[in-house]
Amino acid sequence: MFYRLSKDSFIRSIGDFGYIYSQLTKHDRTYTEEGRIFLSAVTRTPQSIETIASEICENFEDVAPADIIDDVREFMDSLVADNYLVAAETAEECATKDTQFSYKENPKTSFVYNAQQLPDDELHFADTQSLLFEEYVKKPAIYAAQIEVNNHCNERCIHCYIPHELKNARMPYELLENVFQQLHDLGVLRLTLSGGEFFCHPDAEKILRKAHELDFSVYVLSNITLLTPHMIDVLKEVNVSYVQTSLYSIYPEEHDHITQLKGSCEKTKANIDALIAANIPVQISCPVMHTNYKTYKEVLKFAHERNCKAQTDFVMMARYDFSTDNLAERLTMEETEELLRDIIQFDEDYVKLTDTPVSQISREEWEKQKFCGVGLNNLCIAANGIVYPCSGWQGMPCGNVREQPIIDIWERSPQLNELRSVTRAATPKCYDCEDRQYCAPCMVRNFNESGGDYTKVAPHFCKASHLNRVLVEEAKAKRKACSGKC
Repeated sequence: MFYRLSKDSFIRSIGDFGYIYSQLTKHDRTYTEEGRIFLSAVTRTPQSIETIASEICENFEDVAPADIIDDVREFMDSLVADNYLVAAETAEECATKDTQFSYKENPKTSFVYNAQQLPDDELHFADTQSLLFEEYVKKPAIYAAQIEVNNHCNERCIHCYIPHELKNARMPYELLENVFQQLHDLGVLRLTLSGGEFFCHPDAEKILRKAHELDFSVYVLSNITLLTPHMIDVLKEVNVSYVQTSLYSIYPEEHDHITQLKGSCEKTKANIDALIAANIPVQISCPVMHTNYKTYKEVLKFAHERNCKAQTDFVMMARYDFSTDNLAERLTMEETEELLRDIIQFDEDYVKLTDTPVSQISREEWEKQKFCGVGLNNLCIAANGIVYPCSGWQGMPCGNVREQPIIDIWERSPQLNELRSVTRAATPKCYDCEDRQYCAPCMVRNFNESGGDYTKVAPHFCKASHLNRVLVEEAKAKRKACSGKC
């Protein structure tokens, strides 16, 4: 029997652990040292079980392939069963059994992280995400990187957090190639390519092919208005994890008003359909604001009819130069209430998300928790080479890849090391807040809106969290009363 890694699966070493991830199912597994050794023998080239066993034996003293071949086969077959690997009687046959994304066969939820519920054993752990977060807290390492290949954009979205006058930089391909190689050598798995508008870069095809060659799981953020049939073929060839695009409304007068680009609505919708026809995963983002909050459900319906994922968000962020004029499009509390009531009524899962009781934790324990994951396992590199904590946090430069290696920036940047030390203790009043379960505090949103203070929570977010709690509890009470009568 021959085994090889599925084209949708990726293997990395994270600290002392072995890690395998499927961008098709969004499943992952984390392995102990012994499991890591077994995993490291898997390649994208088909190998016989005997060859794999021989390679594994090199890591153990006085162990012959025949002694462990049954264990190796069991290990490999468990990965085949969950589509991490493909197996066949011949090396040539492996290619015919590889995984394929299909809108007809894959549910919409295939775009959402879906942790496998597996018991702990001597090789792997059940709670992958908690385990890895603890590992990154102890030793930060770059798991994911976002590269803004250029700031140029053919749209001028009225809510964008990037100041329009700064959309004038482009990273040369030679520098991008160097950055990719450094990230590859650091074991980065997830690579997000964005802008500005990604397809404004003249070397977009070369960039995609290089990212694929270096074995990243690639995500593309784009308004897709510049997408061509040829680039769709390229996206298919390099097997992107997904393309995320923004569709603000199915009505041109609303969408085009937000993008400030006439004809963008029809181009975006047409290219969504073109990507779907090519069986390339698409995720639709629909930020809700004044212009479209009455019609956002039509976008969700548009996505549902095409069996693709769509998400909405009403939390708008100020621009990273501390200007806040884009927040003129932010929903008022009255509009937010109308929106939340709508979501609660039509989204059965929304209320269920709050059903899990919040574990009781002392103030001392709570204050020791990390505020968020910033600086622990991801970073953003802008088109001018400057490294930032994340894509929205471009008011805090941490270094420049034109001047120093990425690993030096990651380990020695005073800014990143400062952020890594931030815990919940930075906002002590939040511990006593009755709306805490309904709040997702974000340091960059605080930073941009306050003029540079990441601990100063904007009142808008507190009001929205309070409103969220009140409406969800109201909905739960009504459902309980109804169930008691029925």
